[in-house]
Amino acid sequence: NREKALAVLAFVSIFIIITPALWLVITSFKTNDNIFRFPPQLIPNPFTFENYTQALSGGDFSRYLLNSIFVTGISTVVCLLFSALAAYALTFFRFVGRRVMLLVIVGTQFFPAAILLLPLFRMWAELGLFNTYISLIATYTAVSLSLCTWLLVGFYKAIPDEVLDAATIDGCGKVGLLWRIVLPLALPGVMASGAFVFIGVWQELLLAVTLISDPNLRTVMVGLYRFIGEHRIAWNLLIAASVAVSIPTIIIFGLV
Repeated sequence: NREKALAVLAFVSIFIIITPALWLVITSFKTNDNIFRFPPQLIPNPFTFENYTQALSGGDFSRYLLNSIFVTGISTVVCLLFSALAAYALTFFRFVGRRVMLLVIVGTQFFPAAILLLPLFRMWAELGLFNTYISLIATYTAVSLSLCTWLLVGFYKAIPDEVLDAATIDGCGKVGLLWRIVLPLALPGVMASGAFVFIGVWQELLLAVTLISDPNLRTVMVGLYRFIGEHRIAWNLLIAASVAVSIPTIIIFGLV
């Protein structure tokens, strides 16, 4: 009975999570007039791909997509590089304040990004880097670094000490130990951390709106607002573009 109850609970939970996503996909193939029909259409009639054609064919949207790919890719790589080194030092090196530093890294996760908007805006403006990719990538890297480091510390600690001792006896130095032993054994953790960073940066909106005002530098999440007018919202195009934008995160999540 307990197993059946857990199975029913799991099914209901999955249904609650998946249903809005499925409805969004179905709605993306409806015309703008049919979106708000009552009773709602379970099967779009007419079934149209024109929403995706109009939403993705615009030159601005393709530029926003390339901007997001560039910013997200660079931020993920840089964050993984620094977090891999930081986690290696925090796990295998013994120095004063190591535990305190790890607690500080974990503690930064309790502060929402919204409280950093004004200080970040002023800092990048005074440095002359406002409205540049440098400010956005550096901010994303800094915001994601603590979580990524904390995740990798957990994976590094799972590596058996016997393996590290054997590699050290064979003449493997600190750098070689990280590159040849630690990173290959912790590769699932590196991939999982990279997926978290990629998905978080790809879906981020608040920092992108604050630090970037140039239309040519906007990310795809900010670009979705072009379907929202002052007096009218193109719901069919907005929904189709939202589904298209979510595909990279679904692929990354599925691969990891």
